[in-house]
Amino acid sequence: MTEENTTYTETPVETENVPEAEAVAETNAVAETEAVAEADPVTETESEPVTETESESVAEAEQTTEAQSETPAAEDKVVVADEIAAEEKAEEEILKENKESVEKRLEDLQVAVANMTEQEAKSKSNQLRNTLEHDERALKAIFRELKTHRADGDELKTKRDELNAQVREISKTAQESRAKRDEVNQRIAVLKAERSKEMEQTKSKSDEINQLKTKRDEYNKISKGTYDILMKNYSENLRKFLEDDINLDHEKNLFERLTDLTERVKATKEANELHGKIQEIYNENKGMYTKSDELSAEIKQLSEESQKYHVEMIEVFRKVDELRKEADGYHKRLTERYALIKPTTAKIDPLKKNIAITRRELDIYLDRLKDFQNERDEKRVDKIHSNAQEKLKKNGRLSLEDLGALIEKGDIDFNKE
Repeated sequence: MTEENTTYTETPVETENVPEAEAVAETNAVAETEAVAEADPVTETESEPVTETESESVAEAEQTTEAQSETPAAEDKVVVADEIAAEEKAEEEILKENKESVEKRLEDLQVAVANMTEQEAKSKSNQLRNTLEHDERALKAIFRELKTHRADGDELKTKRDELNAQVREISKTAQESRAKRDEVNQRIAVLKAERSKEMEQTKSKSDEINQLKTKRDEYNKISKGTYDILMKNYSENLRKFLEDDINLDHEKNLFERLTDLTERVKATKEANELHGKIQEIYNENKGMYTKSDELSAEIKQLSEESQKYHVEMIEVFRKVDELRKEADGYHKRLTERYALIKPTTAKIDPLKKNIAITRRELDIYLDRLKDFQNERDEKRVDKIHSNAQEKLKKNGRLSLEDLGALIEKGDIDFNKE
């Protein structure tokens, strides 16, 4: 790894984004409609004309059945009542959007049914029963299909969620490695800045040394010898110039030589002073070079540590990408499954609406059939009452049925004194 900071772009892990609200709505619809369908089983009846005797038997059977159905176990009464209330509330919600049109339709139907014969009302009620049974069977079939799809969808969703959970968990490891790497890189940046400062100072000193060396070398070119040798020559020539008996030409030569040696001695002194300064600065720079080397060694060590954390992070994110791709595969299959069953779920509300309207229409016909039954029962009671009055006048033998008719009509009152 280089000494520069290394970065890695993380790919965000895709989270759940499935139309699960539809699945929830389907589940609620399944529970609601299955309860409705089971709570109100539909049976077909033949539309044969009913004789008076048959009517009596049917009425008694219905009364017996109603009595039996109205006396369930005490613990079931609350459940049944709750189911009926839930059913009514659900149907009201279904019809709420078209409440006015539905009410108008039912009002018109009540007017039409009021003018129907019993046979027509029975025939129409049987048709509605068949329609209701057909729609409820269709609705149950849809729910069975959705239940199968939902089981498969739940399996896909579970696998997807498990993979996403793994992604979230191991991503923490990657985040930890990245945090450690970044912390080390920050330390490296600080050390680099410090080393750069040291190197700038070292360069400044080196430039100063080079300038001093240039001047020293210029003086050395003038001096052309060491200070001791030059001073020895200067002293010897000065002695000759002052003490020896020499001719004028030789004296001039010695004077010129002494002048030259004087300049060379001065140059030697300057060169020696500059050399001393160079040595002093160089000794100072040696410490700076040592500090820079120490900083470089520490930067190298930290760079290796940063590289280790970076590799760990890369490996974890590579694993994250693999898991994410696998999770995306399950997510795609789940989305495709929801898209596949969407046309099926679209049939639920229309069917439930039809069922709710059909039930209300059937109730109107059944109420009308009850009216016909009540009329027959009234005629039957009147006939029994008339026969019982004749028997009573003739002191004939009265049956329990005759006695009941007389008591009901007020011909006999056991409370009178």
